[in-house]
Amino acid sequence: MNEEQLDKDVAKEVLTLLLYSSKNIQDKIPEDFIRRLTDKAADSDIEIHLDKDKNLKDQDISSNALDTFSLLYYLYVADDEEKDDILYNWKKNDKD
Repeated sequence: MNEEQLDKDVAKEVLTLLLYSSKNIQDKIPEDFIRRLTDKAADSDIEIHLDKDKNLKDQDISSNALDTFSLLYYLYVADDEEKDDILYNWKKNDKD
């Protein structure tokens, strides 16, 4: 798979994750970012099925999409305390 197609697939996965997220999270993501994701995802042929009864880590979602979703959460949703926790975990994971 080429990188351009991978970007399109990741965009579709992230949009799907946002659809399953709370309205509070959805409302904090800038509309123009959602629009750009939607434009990219339009050319993706992957099928995504999420199970509401499973944790996010147990879903069939790519690590690139999870990373992107985490970054969006960090940038637009997390409060200062959550940001500190997220940064701590990112740094810890980089060491592992």
